[in-house]
Amino acid sequence: MEKLVRIIDQLPLSSRAYTAQDGTPRTFHSRGFLLTDGIDEFYAEMTGDAALSCPELDRTVLHAVQAQIRQRTYQDKNGTTRYENQVYITRIA
Repeated sequence: MEKLVRIIDQLPLSSRAYTAQDGTPRTFHSRGFLLTDGIDEFYAEMTGDAALSCPELDRTVLHAVQAQIRQRTYQDKNGTTRYENQVYITRIA
């Protein structure tokens, strides 16, 4: 997906330690964004090195964002299957 958006809010960098499948310690980096295209508002997340190197972006201008949308299936506490869309930013300029 590619859209022209305005940044409503750019959340601070979040980092957490985890253990990779091969047993090595790693750090997961992410940064959340609240975005709008003028009609819809949505949350999108940047992860990895891109999140680590992303500066504070200008909220007064339009940005071109490339994102990947994935769906996640999960069970709620009542055992009902629920679905959620997750938006991951691959590039923002």
